[in-house]
Amino acid sequence: MRSIFTTLFSFILAIAASAQAPTHLPDRGSEPVSFFESWENIVFYIIIPLAIIVLYVIWRRQKKREEDEQ
Repeated sequence: MRSIFTTLFSFILAIAASAQAPTHLPDRGSEPVSFFESWENIVFYIIIPLAIIVLYVIWRRQKKREEDEQ
């Protein structure tokens, strides 16, 4: 009985493991993504994050100045 349970449990685990295998990933032979091939990539991945960081630093400085004045 224990052998049947172990076999069944192993079979269920094998099915679950194969169900989690990624199928839509590119092959290892594909070329890397180039961020500088279009303006959209440059804006979304470089300019917007830098703008958010700069605006956050400016906001924190302004908030600190207001706290110092009070």
